[in-house]
Amino acid sequence: MYNFKMNKMKKKYQLKRVITILLCTLVFYSIEAQVTLSTDFTNDSYKNQPLHNIWDVANRISPTNGSNIRPGLKMNIVRMVGGIRKVVNGVSHKDLDFDPCLYDSINNTYVYRWEPLIERLNKVVNSQTEILQIALDQPPWAFQHGYTFIPEGTRDNINFRENEKMSIYGNSLPPADKQAYHDFIKALMTKLVETYGEEQVSKWRFRVGSEIETPDHWYGTKQDFIEHFENTEKAVRSVLPNAIIGLHTRAPGFLFKNGTELNYKGEPFASFIDDLIEYSFDNNLRYDFWGISDYVIIGNSSLRNMKDKYDNLFKGLVDHPKWNTNTKIDLMEYATVTTMNGADGKGFINNATSHAEIVELAFSNIFYKNKDKGLEFVYRWGNKTGTQDPTAIATLNTMNGLTHYSTELSGTPNSSTNELDAFFAKNELTSEYDAMIYNYNSNSLNYRDNELVNLSFSTDLPVGTTLYYRSLSYGENNNKLQNFLKENPNTVKSGFNNMGDPNRILTEAGLTAYNAYVNPNPEEFSEWTSVTTISRTDGESGSVVTVNTELPSFAFQKFEFRSEDHFVQAIAPTSVVWTTTEDFSPWTSVSSGMNVNTDDDKLTLDFSDGFAFPMAAITGLNINSDLYGILRLVVKNSTGEPSLQMAANIPGTEFASGRKKITIPNDNEWHTIDVNLTDWSHWSGTINEFKVYSRINTGSIVFDRIEFIPLETVTTHNVTLTQEGDGLLNYTSGTAFTGQQFNLNAIANDGWEFQSWTGDIVSTDNPFTLTVTSDLDIKAVFIKKALSVKENSLNNLVVYPNPSNNGVFNVNTPLDQRWEVYSITGNKVLIGNGHKVNISSFSKGMYILKIGGTFKKLLYN
Repeated sequence: MYNFKMNKMKKKYQLKRVITILLCTLVFYSIEAQVTLSTDFTNDSYKNQPLHNIWDVANRISPTNGSNIRPGLKMNIVRMVGGIRKVVNGVSHKDLDFDPCLYDSINNTYVYRWEPLIERLNKVVNSQTEILQIALDQPPWAFQHGYTFIPEGTRDNINFRENEKMSIYGNSLPPADKQAYHDFIKALMTKLVETYGEEQVSKWRFRVGSEIETPDHWYGTKQDFIEHFENTEKAVRSVLPNAIIGLHTRAPGFLFKNGTELNYKGEPFASFIDDLIEYSFDNNLRYDFWGISDYVIIGNSSLRNMKDKYDNLFKGLVDHPKWNTNTKIDLMEYATVTTMNGADGKGFINNATSHAEIVELAFSNIFYKNKDKGLEFVYRWGNKTGTQDPTAIATLNTMNGLTHYSTELSGTPNSSTNELDAFFAKNELTSEYDAMIYNYNSNSLNYRDNELVNLSFSTDLPVGTTLYYRSLSYGENNNKLQNFLKENPNTVKSGFNNMGDPNRILTEAGLTAYNAYVNPNPEEFSEWTSVTTISRTDGESGSVVTVNTELPSFAFQKFEFRSEDHFVQAIAPTSVVWTTTEDFSPWTSVSSGMNVNTDDDKLTLDFSDGFAFPMAAITGLNINSDLYGILRLVVKNSTGEPSLQMAANIPGTEFASGRKKITIPNDNEWHTIDVNLTDWSHWSGTINEFKVYSRINTGSIVFDRIEFIPLETVTTHNVTLTQEGDGLLNYTSGTAFTGQQFNLNAIANDGWEFQSWTGDIVSTDNPFTLTVTSDLDIKAVFIKKALSVKENSLNNLVVYPNPSNNGVFNVNTPLDQRWEVYSITGNKVLIGNGHKVNISSFSKGMYILKIGGTFKKLLYN
């Protein structure tokens, strides 16, 4: 069910001299677009794969306490199998406490010790976070056994140097005993399969290496790594033949420090890519994914050049003649930053201005445009519990699952270096169209004049179909940090870039003020308005939707176009029921020890050993507790316990104090259980969160249906909705319980505006929150708008013949001059360019021709 929430749009029309044209009046909002962003939803040549969340993965370094990643993201775990360093009193040491393999120098054997690894993995596996990848990036310290080290600064082309024993990350040397390492990897994979099952482990990716051409990650040579990859790949596949295995390199053509730093054999640290691809092809080594790293330092014009990103990062892979075309390609380390080395010594600082939002949209577009070449995910640092996606990513992700269509760009930007682009997508089963446009500039970070943009797309809808659309805009004026610094410019610490993460760049007092600061202009959707489809100019069937807008520098605008069916629903007695995968999908685990699965139209709660109080919850509810008396569950229990507890949140109270115990026979059979809510003190007010939890150690509880049953004493009333004038109401007449609330919204059609609600409700509020307490008869009143045009503009255009007997008019304009034709009721019916306007396919009568800010009557006799 569509949750209809509206924000009032601020009206920005300038009043011009109103003139009357015959019997009708029109409104023209004079924006002359310089750039057109368009697609054709009827042409399969534009059709691509569905959009997916490319920002779906977060990086973590050897987590010791499970996941602290916010729900919904997957985890890439680096440095998880040992070889890491620890710092004690400022001195680096080998962290042998964690290594799953030790060397017994007395018996000259390698000893496996899996407990530290399994203990850490269990905490992640039993959290709410899915593991995507485990990096086999650093061998345990035991595998340095057998090396002889020579003094730093020397080279004999055989041995590693003393300073290479330990990098800033830990052990960055190839295993000295390759067979021992092969055996260790086999044993590791066997242990993982024994512990978590082949099905689970087969879903995990296993990555060999991290940024392998970087000395601190790999002090060995290219040949050392090729042998290491082959050794590791064969060991993994000896246990899991279809395991998902890949690598993580620097970009094609990479050369470390311009070749000035040499490895232990006197070779520069340079890209391994070509030789890896060729050796793998020639020796039947399979890589299933390949990772590249990239950080966009916002002040570096070369690094923020998005036009060349694909060529610089990915082209060298996919164009190699021996490339495995089934390979997925990821950015395994990414951030948009102001610096890689903050003045506080804590590493890179994320960029927090609207520049970063648009960089990341441009990166997203690279991935979507090249999805057929394998581009899939971007792995980010951060994303801890309590954080949220940046606005641009969050907005783009609302289009996930929709079919992506290619964008065409025509025209010239006002600022020649501006790079405008768009995402177009549609629901293949309904008349739902989404578009997201953005304005980027890799040449300069300066904010420039707005760009005038025409958004256009072709559909298979008949000409004259009414669609409704809203838009959300985000740019410099919507960015919290930028608005804050305009008012508080002296709160940035000395030595820090004012475009960075406020948690890093602001003074203590400044950060306190920032956290308390309310953004005066947060991004929000406009009100819904209508647009009417017009004729195509290419002779094809269907119609065109076109909207003009303005797009600021480093800003985006998201449009949602919907048909009437998307909005309208009947007033009906409320029901709260979860019975499908879609219904159950908002349920998540909120503590270790419970895994939530919502497949197969079931809600499955899987419990794990060793956790005292695992919980699952659903949030964002709006349940009026006065309407319901029974909670009905269709459920089966395969755990060792016959009970479950539930809690509803009431503001100002604790969950623990309001628990209600539910008895569920633990016989693994389906039962229908009715829970009385009327004797529960915490079932009152508005319920917006619901939890279930237990002290169960193992097993599952599966729900086929969860439903709240209304009280028999609740009264039903008739609600009648009518309208006057042209517009859309989001509800139709029906019946409702006493106390039910509905957000009534009236959307005016093109050429009309909402005036008021009349009848039993009198109000000009729109949307209007209706609380049903009796039978109601309500009318929405729409009135016509008035036409505003420039004075004398009708005389500035030469059109002939006019009147025209055949509907064809000649216009004194250049061939590339864009024009629009409107009916006398204010509907745009045709767009085109050049010096001929042909309206012969329309009914005879009077029309208005609009070119720039100039208007002319067209008489078709």
